[in-house]
Amino acid sequence: MAELIGGATATLTIGGVDLSDKMTSASLDISYDDVETTAFGDAVRTRIAGLGTATLNVTFNLDFAASEVDATLNGLVGTATAFVFKPTSASVSATNPSYAGSALVTSLTPINAEIGALSTASVSWPVSGAITRATS
Repeated sequence: MAELIGGATATLTIGGVDLSDKMTSASLDISYDDVETTAFGDAVRTRIAGLGTATLNVTFNLDFAASEVDATLNGLVGTATAFVFKPTSASVSATNPSYAGSALVTSLTPINAEIGALSTASVSWPVSGAITRATS
């Protein structure tokens, strides 16, 4: 497996609950601050990586059944919770790595109603601490 189309089988567990079947989009964005180290006399700018940051972005179809989106996320608002994110539902491997960490659940829109539209919730949570990438 070299490329994926649309991530149709991506999996995400939050707080130990698999909410993959309720996701319509998800991404894990990782970046580092750009710290300039250029000194007097340098002919070009030099830089090093500063502090890292990551954000877990997910759009869910809202579901109010037991062990689904509302029941899982409602009690997590304001807390950090474990997540595991994989490109596909296959076992973790070199071609299907998992990314695990702790997301700070800073916000949730538990009800999003519009006539004739599917109720969804889009979240963007900062990751607290390091992210672990596993390949086995």
